[in-house]
Amino acid sequence: MANTESSFFDRLQRGQQLKAALTTFNPAFAPADDRLGTAEFSDFLDEIEALNTGVADMEMAWKDGVASRQELAKDIRERTLRVLARVKSNVAWTRQLPPVKAAADALRGYRTPAPKPPPDQPPAGRRAPATDQSYADIKGLLDKLLAALNRVPNYDTGAPADITIATLNSLATLLDAQNRMVAGQEQAVAAARAPRLAAYESEDAAAPGLRARMKAIKESVKSQYGSASPEYAQVKGIKV
Repeated sequence: MANTESSFFDRLQRGQQLKAALTTFNPAFAPADDRLGTAEFSDFLDEIEALNTGVADMEMAWKDGVASRQELAKDIRERTLRVLARVKSNVAWTRQLPPVKAAADALRGYRTPAPKPPPDQPPAGRRAPATDQSYADIKGLLDKLLAALNRVPNYDTGAPADITIATLNSLATLLDAQNRMVAGQEQAVAAARAPRLAAYESEDAAAPGLRARMKAIKESVKSQYGSASPEYAQVKGIKV
């Protein structure tokens, strides 16, 4: 099964189902490995639930950051059209128009790819994803537009406040900050997913994951109560 959020939830639910069955056994479940005991297994499930919550919270923050950056890029493109129209409207700025138009056309025509989910874990020497690179390109194109506008005499005089050079500089600074923030959030999600994945799938005898523990619990139930027992019948069909 793919490691989707729903699959993690389903696997935890099956762990909870197994725990609920163990609490009904009489005599009480007494595995050879103390880590498989009802109370210990319950604590382990609580730890996994906390890991799930941590990943979900970080993913939500990442998605919010991505959405905010998309809105900012859209806003920058819309203002760029107005900037270009302002420069075109003044014949005194005809000589400065070509570099402004070239930068504005490149900025308005630039399209960013749809964001992809952050990776399960950050590989060594990780490169910035294409989406992050594209937003860095938008920042670079905005800087080129600003450089061209700075050569337009008295561009800011009488200009609407939201398309002045100072305002556009602020937007460039904000986009740069959002690029760094989204990249950090992506890494935070990846860092949180790695221990969560281990908690589900580790085969390490020193720190077995949920799958390994559930398998061992079912074997322990078979050992204690017998393969034909009602206790084993309760747990043998629970998928691990």
